[in-house]
Amino acid sequence: MKNDLLQVGVVGTGMIGALHARNISRATPGAAVAAVMDIDEARAQAVAADCGARAYTDALALIADPAVDAVLIASPDAFHAEQTIACIDAGKPVLCEKPMATTVADGERVLRAELATGRRLVQIGFMRVYDRKHADLFDIVTRGDIGKALSFRGQHINPWRESSTIEGAIVNSLIHDIHSARWLMDSEISQVFVQWTPSEPDQPRSARYAIVQLAFADGAIGALEWNGDSGYGYEIVVEITGETGTARTVSHTSPVLRQGGRVSQGVTPDWPQRFAQAYQDEVQIWVDAIRESEPTGPSAWDGYMSLVVADACIRSVESGLPATPVGIERPDMY
Repeated sequence: MKNDLLQVGVVGTGMIGALHARNISRATPGAAVAAVMDIDEARAQAVAADCGARAYTDALALIADPAVDAVLIASPDAFHAEQTIACIDAGKPVLCEKPMATTVADGERVLRAELATGRRLVQIGFMRVYDRKHADLFDIVTRGDIGKALSFRGQHINPWRESSTIEGAIVNSLIHDIHSARWLMDSEISQVFVQWTPSEPDQPRSARYAIVQLAFADGAIGALEWNGDSGYGYEIVVEITGETGTARTVSHTSPVLRQGGRVSQGVTPDWPQRFAQAYQDEVQIWVDAIRESEPTGPSAWDGYMSLVVADACIRSVESGLPATPVGIERPDMY
């Protein structure tokens, strides 16, 4: 494999799937797009033509294609678990967009399917791990530059009005922030408490704004802020306070301008611009790792535990009370 191109199949050719397919075909040395799949045949054909690949309308047929070495799953969330398990059963490495599944039970099925193989095949698309600003923060914390981490604060600010239930916001969007909190604090989340405001007054489970209070197993605390409609742009900000200092990511994209009695600074319009380089690096590192051995990025365990915390958040929504994440014991493989 070290001397051959990794032939990747891309399942789902919506915005993120098409972005991944373009990155692989144009900007990922060591890999090529062998096939793409979408239930919208015209869309699949268009992306396939752009990448010089075959087009499928059946995900399982693409996964079974002997010319496909590895699979990237960017289909709707409800299909992630079954398609990831199909890749595991076929013995093919898979990079699955978050969330790994939509329920804890399905997440556990994926986890156990991989455990049965005795090796890592699954990587989950928590691409902030590959974002330089997040990686710099990780280095500051792990080096001990600010002492023991005491608190985590994450802001996830979207530019447009997102039509979502609070459950959908948690499992599809806030799950990124849940993973970031676990990863950057190097501690599991032991309790959550969710408060939110609806986007539609007559739809109480709709979501406009939410705050998730966190407690960590090592005694640290934290909070996640999610805004579904900022009206000004897209920002992801993380701040970690330690015993001897505070470290914060920078989300702005232009210098501070002071002029005419005003101070201004630009922000990215949306997530594809904010994380463009992270998406490229994520795929490149995944490809390189597979060609050498096996995936090294966010694991099926990370995908599973993020679902466990998301499930606790939903239980907090339903009860109006704090909730405790409940999952299986961490397997030795992870």
